[in-house]
Amino acid sequence: MNITRYAKHFVWPCWKIAVAAAWLLIPAAAVAQQTCASGVHIDGIITDPAGAAVAGAQVRAADGETVTTDVAGAWAMTCVPAASITITVEAQGFAPSTTRPVIEPGNIAHLHLQLAIAEAHTDVQVNEDATAIDSDRGGETTLLTGNEVQQLADDPDDLLRELQVLAASAGGDPTTAILSVDGFQNTSALPPKSSIASIRVNPDLFSSEYQWPPFGGGLIEIFTKPGADTFHGALFFTDSNSVFNATDPFAITPTPAGKQRYGFELSGPLAPKKSGFSLALEKRDIDEFNVVNAIALDVAGSQTALQQTVAAPQRLWIASARADWQATAQDVATLSYSANVNNLGNQGVGGLTLAEAGYASLIGEYDLRLTNMLTLSPNLLHQTRIGYTWKRTQQTPSSTAPGLEVAGYFSGGGASSQNLNDRERDLEIDDDLMATRSKHTVKIGVQSLGIFMHDYDPDTFNGAYVFGGGRAPVLDVNNNPTGQTTTITAIEQYRRALLNLPGGSPTTYSLTTGAPLVPFKQWRFAAFAQDTIKLAPRFTLDAGLRYSFQTTPNTFANFAPRAGFAWAVDKKETWVIHLRAGLFNNSAISPTYVTEVERFNGLRQQEITVFSPNYNAPLTPAAGAVAVSTVKQFASTLAPQSTFVTYLNVEHDFPGHWHARANLLWAEDWNSIRLRNINAPMVASSIGAAPNPTAALLAPRPIAPNENILQYENAGHLAGNVISVTLDQHSYKRFGLSARYAHMNFKCDVPNDLSPQSSYSEQGESSRADWLRHNTGSLTGNLILPYKVELATQFDAGQGRPYNITTGTDNNGDGSFDDRPSYASAPGPGVYGTRFGLLTNNTVNGNVPRNLGTMPGVIHLDMNLSRAFQLNAKNSDHPRTLTFNARSANLLNHTNVTAVGTVLDSPNIGQSIAAEAARRIELGVRFTF
Repeated sequence: MNITRYAKHFVWPCWKIAVAAAWLLIPAAAVAQQTCASGVHIDGIITDPAGAAVAGAQVRAADGETVTTDVAGAWAMTCVPAASITITVEAQGFAPSTTRPVIEPGNIAHLHLQLAIAEAHTDVQVNEDATAIDSDRGGETTLLTGNEVQQLADDPDDLLRELQVLAASAGGDPTTAILSVDGFQNTSALPPKSSIASIRVNPDLFSSEYQWPPFGGGLIEIFTKPGADTFHGALFFTDSNSVFNATDPFAITPTPAGKQRYGFELSGPLAPKKSGFSLALEKRDIDEFNVVNAIALDVAGSQTALQQTVAAPQRLWIASARADWQATAQDVATLSYSANVNNLGNQGVGGLTLAEAGYASLIGEYDLRLTNMLTLSPNLLHQTRIGYTWKRTQQTPSSTAPGLEVAGYFSGGGASSQNLNDRERDLEIDDDLMATRSKHTVKIGVQSLGIFMHDYDPDTFNGAYVFGGGRAPVLDVNNNPTGQTTTITAIEQYRRALLNLPGGSPTTYSLTTGAPLVPFKQWRFAAFAQDTIKLAPRFTLDAGLRYSFQTTPNTFANFAPRAGFAWAVDKKETWVIHLRAGLFNNSAISPTYVTEVERFNGLRQQEITVFSPNYNAPLTPAAGAVAVSTVKQFASTLAPQSTFVTYLNVEHDFPGHWHARANLLWAEDWNSIRLRNINAPMVASSIGAAPNPTAALLAPRPIAPNENILQYENAGHLAGNVISVTLDQHSYKRFGLSARYAHMNFKCDVPNDLSPQSSYSEQGESSRADWLRHNTGSLTGNLILPYKVELATQFDAGQGRPYNITTGTDNNGDGSFDDRPSYASAPGPGVYGTRFGLLTNNTVNGNVPRNLGTMPGVIHLDMNLSRAFQLNAKNSDHPRTLTFNARSANLLNHTNVTAVGTVLDSPNIGQSIAAEAARRIELGVRFTF
């Protein structure tokens, strides 16, 4: 790394940050020197009998001062009068607890209080208990603690999907939700559910502490359980037998999927009142199936439906270990280790992809993390986090044959990834300082992440054929050319290739050679300062600034100011208004882009694509064949994506604790990264005549002949809004719910593959975002039935995502197969009737807009029916409980489509070809002690 070069760019920003940090620390330092001479400082942790943090508990002193525990169960009172040192703790689902510590005035006390389970069941709290001004959350924050976490899905994949649905209530693609564990910024694998103490979904993401904009899919913060003062543990087992489960909707034979999940958790003291530990381990075995729903050729060369049911076993191990040590009354350290290892068989198979094109996968992640929390004074808290992560992705192909894609019909041959073996090492160091003084709560911090990649990716080293259809000679009954031309489908082109007939040349053959290994490192750094000012009892102002930079590629001038306020309109704080605005800089340019640029720099690897090759000898020069090389690069002025977001939230607490929220979010992205061929052939657009790929390839190029130069550049844009409403009820003893509805409307010109249809035209590119579901809704609830049976449910539904209609081939010679058709005025060769009207493949740079189609909607209904039996009800300090449950995923057995046919000349255009798993039901038992 050239430190001198980086320092020149960074001296001025560092100087600014140092001055700002010093200014912010002046009041903090002054506070640190103050004392509470007439009273005492008291703080502590509230946990349940199993050692899990209890968030949302009310801690009250005798003089009436009341605070609420955070997601880690922590609380603090800075100066309690000596005469009022009686602390009472109340939390839903637990018996009240009162303690009277003996403390001399001017001293500091740290209390660890453990609450006993209440004798009567209470409601399942889904959100905070009441409307209030809280700087630690935004209008869409959801807090899940204790029993709420237990009611979520046991299976890690189902649990993640349920959390993603909650996170996406702020807008965006649920699958892009960020998962954070114990405050670390580096995205993590999901830990064992049994190790989770609490989950916070979508905190106030306008705080400068966070990088990600709220509509980007949301943030899921998971906090694991600390050690306990006494030994507690659990054993669990769930089984999903094939007799209970439904068959895949596209399978012609039964798919008797089965699943078993089992494990344990244990926590206890290592040294009394000094240190504790917690362990969790679980194993999941799934015997699932992938279903192929393709169109191929039979022995006579006729098209035939090809359906395969392919076993796809999954074996998952996840484990975590944590130790907490209180070195002094003010200093607490936590060391944790987690592992997540997933073995998957026959991946990539399903829909149009045949079993032969599958691969076995091994995905592993191991995290070693150290956290230190130091209370420097009653009003000054310092926290340091250091994490080291190992990640590995390994793939073993089922076949080493060349890949084969017949666009819109099937994909076969060998997987293009071949023997992929990616290794990644991440080093994270974060440091935060939080100070309170008078009306100010100030938090400053730095976040750093080093990514060390060892990317071994022999992509397309086995070669790959693509048949996309297009212009071909008309054949007579004897398969001889008539002298006329027509437009043929991809599968007809493939049939001719098998029989060595005219017009049977593949559209392309690609082969990559060279060194498959790409090593590189990337550093990310951010510094932030956030000040929350309580200007009045019912009015809070927030202001913050975030600065970030990154290496490989280098981006430095990334400032992101944030501001907002919260105002309780009435004295009882039943009406609260949140207004936020801020700039977000995605300075973390994906390592995937870096590996692609390093791989295809023209030296490390060489990718050759031959257009119209001989099927049997694709690298042998042939008449009409054209060979094109490919390189990738970053634009010289590449900048991080920037996003401006404004957000308005209005909350109201109705009688009976019915709580409603209405939200309006507007956002705009610019400098989004797109991948454009800056040396594409300069081909004129046309409609009506069958394209001539050879002529397109031989057209003039602006830089060099027969070379595709794919450049990552800041050319993308997104803008849109989210309107959402939420209704919560969490005060009834036997009933609770949270209902959400969101309407999203985002348009952008960046497709999933980043490449536009044409390098020279923006026609039709701006459309619905690929992930967009215009209308979504969810309902989470619980019901206490007679005989202490508890029913918990999560329901969500949404409109379908858009999909792009393509010709299946490369009509303009730019090397990208995302060309779109054009509208036609009359039937004829290459013209197809669709529900969108007549569309034709006889076009170059088609006029059909991107994402014209819409997939079917999705509906999920997950339910859990449970009954807990207290085995020693008289001993509330050491409860022993046996819980039985029956849990379902996709109880309605709705066909949740994941893929449809998108190639115009295919018979399955617009038809569903793949879906999520059908209904699954599992039975479980859990013993806690």
